[in-house]
Amino acid sequence: MSSVSRVSIVFLLAIICQLFPHQNADTYTSDNIDLMIKEYMTHLERLVQLLHTDTQTQKGTDIIAQGKEAFDKATAAFPDDTVAHAHALFAKICSKVGVYDEAISLFDEAIRRASLPLEAENSDPSSLAETKSLVNQLYLERRRSHNQFIGSKVLQWHAANDEGYKGGIPPERSPWQPMNYVELQLGIFPFPHPQTLFEKATLIVLSLDSPEEEIQEMKSVDEEAINVTARAWEAYESYQESQSAAFVAYMHGKKRYLAGGQPCGQEGYDLFVGGTTWSKHAWKSNPFAYDKSIDAGQSDDLYMGIISFQNVLVSGRDAVISGYKDNCNVFARHPYINLSNNIPLVTAWETPISEVTTEDNAAWETYIPEGDTRAFGGSVGKDGNGNDALLIPDPRSNNAWFDSAILLTGYASDNYFHFVTEVLPSLVVMRNRIKDILKQQQTETKDVVVVPNLQNEFVEGFLRLLLPEAFDDKGKLSPHIVQWGPWKKSGGVGGTTHFTSTHPIAFTKRLATVMWDQPATAPPPLNGPAHCLTPKPLIRAMQRVVLKSVDSNTSDTVMPKKIVYCSRSSSSTRKLAEEDELLSRLQEVASKEGAQLFVFEKQVATNATGPSPLAAVIDAIQVFQSANVVVGVHGASLANIAFCRIGTTIIELGFGIPQAAHYLHLASSLELDYVGVRLRQNSRSFGATEVSLPEGGVDEVVNSVIKGLKLSEGMDGRDEL
Repeated sequence: MSSVSRVSIVFLLAIICQLFPHQNADTYTSDNIDLMIKEYMTHLERLVQLLHTDTQTQKGTDIIAQGKEAFDKATAAFPDDTVAHAHALFAKICSKVGVYDEAISLFDEAIRRASLPLEAENSDPSSLAETKSLVNQLYLERRRSHNQFIGSKVLQWHAANDEGYKGGIPPERSPWQPMNYVELQLGIFPFPHPQTLFEKATLIVLSLDSPEEEIQEMKSVDEEAINVTARAWEAYESYQESQSAAFVAYMHGKKRYLAGGQPCGQEGYDLFVGGTTWSKHAWKSNPFAYDKSIDAGQSDDLYMGIISFQNVLVSGRDAVISGYKDNCNVFARHPYINLSNNIPLVTAWETPISEVTTEDNAAWETYIPEGDTRAFGGSVGKDGNGNDALLIPDPRSNNAWFDSAILLTGYASDNYFHFVTEVLPSLVVMRNRIKDILKQQQTETKDVVVVPNLQNEFVEGFLRLLLPEAFDDKGKLSPHIVQWGPWKKSGGVGGTTHFTSTHPIAFTKRLATVMWDQPATAPPPLNGPAHCLTPKPLIRAMQRVVLKSVDSNTSDTVMPKKIVYCSRSSSSTRKLAEEDELLSRLQEVASKEGAQLFVFEKQVATNATGPSPLAAVIDAIQVFQSANVVVGVHGASLANIAFCRIGTTIIELGFGIPQAAHYLHLASSLELDYVGVRLRQNSRSFGATEVSLPEGGVDEVVNSVIKGLKLSEGMDGRDEL
C-alpha cells in the first residue's frame, strides 16, 4: 500500500535535469525544460491522487481510464527515455485495481528507465545510493504485483468453487490445477510467503487421494507424487515452514509496535508447538490426571494438562496465544494452524533479511490477512514512513482486555468435529473452574470464559447441557461468557461480549487453557502425519460427563436395535452418489433384522418451529448412544460417534490418507468396532462436491452392517461405559 513519494519524484527530476544538458542539449532549453517539468509534475500529482482513490467509492475501470489519460499526458509532456515516474505510478494503479499483466509490463519499463542513471558515466556519485534504493523499491513493487497476479489465479479457482458449489470442488476441477501457480508464487520473493506455503500444504493434502491415472500424469513432473505417505509428510513440513515464516514476520512486526508490541526482549522469542513445549515455557502447568488402568494406551507418553499464562494476547479465528509488549513467544497448538491469519505480521519475506535484531525495513508493509483492513482491531492510516498501512493498536486501548480468561475456543472451533473432540474435552477438564467464574457477581474485574460464537447452535446447546449456570432464569447468557469469532447471520444470544471480527484480538492478564500433545503419526494402516487427534483419556473423560448430563436431562427409555446413517445430502461437499441405492439396501436389512434405520442429517439451523439448541444436542447424543451400527461418509456428523456405546460398529466411507484418520482414532479411543470402506479415489478428496463407492462398495457396506448388527446382539442400550 506504499506509494512513490513526492520526494522521490523531485529527486528523479533532479537527475533528469543533470542528464539533459548532455543527452538533449540540441533539443531542449532551460526554459522549456522548466515548463515540461511543471506540466509533468501536474500529471504525476493526478496519478498520485488516483493511486489513493478508494476503490469502494469509485469503479476500478474508471480509475484505470483516468490513470491512462494522466499517464499519456505525463509521457507526452516529458517524452524522454530516462523518465520512470509515470510508469511506476500507473503500474501501481493497475496493480491496485487488479490489472496485473499491465502493471508488470509498466514496472519492467519503469525499472529499465530508473536504472539508466546507474549506467551513465556522468552521473553524480552522491545521488547513486538513492537511485539504487529507488530501483530496489521498484523491483519490490514489481514482485508484489507479480505475486498478486499469480495469487489471483488461485483465488479465481477458489471463487469458482465458492460461487457454483459453496466451496466444494466439482469433477471438472482439481487441486493439481492451482498447484503450479502456488509453486510460482513461492519463487517470487527472497523468502517464501507464509500464506502461500499454507496454501501449498492444503492443496497437497486435498490431492493425496488422487486416482492412479492422475498420479501417473504427474509422475513425469514429480517423482514423489506417486508416494502418498511421502507427499503427506511434504504437506506437514510445508505447514511447519508456513508457521516458521509467519513467526519471523511476526517478530519484525513487533518492531512496528503492532498490537502494543515492542522489539523482542529478554522474555524470549520462540515458536512453541504442542503440549510438551507449552508446559515447559508457560507460567504454570497442571497435568491432567487419569486412571491409566482404564485409559492406558498410546496416550501415556503425551502431555495433557491445564496451561496457564500471564500477560498474553489471544488473536485470530483460531485464538492463537502470543506474548505482549517485548515478549515475542508464540504458542501454536499444532502445525496446521495458519499463523499468517492469526497474528499481526509485516511482509518481511519480501526482502532479504539477516538477523532478528536488525533494524526495521521501511519497505515492509503490515500484512493484511484475507484482505481484512479491520483485522486485529486495526484500520488503514499513515505509517511512520507516510505510506498507507494497516495500523493495529494496543488491544487495551480498544477495551479488548480481561483480568483473567479461560480459553475454550481454538483451532476451527466452529467446526462440529473440532468442537466435540477439542472444545468439549477442554470444557470438561476445566468445568469446576468455569463454574467458579460463573458464580461471581459482575464487578469491575473482568474474569471471562472464551467460547466459540453461539450462532453455531451446537455451541449453545452443549453449553446449556454442560454449563446451565451460564444462563439465567430468562435464558440470558452470563456476562462472563465471551463469544469469539465472526457472526454468520443477524441475531443471536444476547447479554454477552462478542468478538465478531474474522481476526479478533484481546489482551488478558492471566489465561488458562487445556493443551495436549498429538500422536506423531496416524494409526495404522494409514500411518503418516496425524491431524487433530485428541488423546484417548480426554475423549473418554468428555464422553462420561456428556452422557451423564444427558441421562440427567432425559428419562430412561428402551432403545431398539438401530442403524444410523449419516447423510450429507444437504452439504456442499462429499455427497454420496450411491446414497439412494445404499439407503434402500439398508432399509431391507433393517426390516429383515428387526432394526430401525435412522437417517441423521446435520441440522443447518434452528428456527421457531424446530428444536431448541439444547433439544437438538440431546436428540443427536441419544441417537448415537442408542445406535448399534453407524454408517457415514467422512464428515462432521461422524463426530457424534463420541457418544456411542462400547462395541458399536462404525462404518466410515472415507479416504486412505493419513490426515483422514479422525474417526478411526475416535473409534479406537472409545472401543468401538471400526470398519473402513474406501471411497473411489478422487483428487478432490475432502473438497469434492460428490464422492462415490467403487464397484462392489455398496455390497461391502451392507455386509459390514449385517455383521455389526450380529455383533451387537448382546448390547444393552443402557450399558455402563
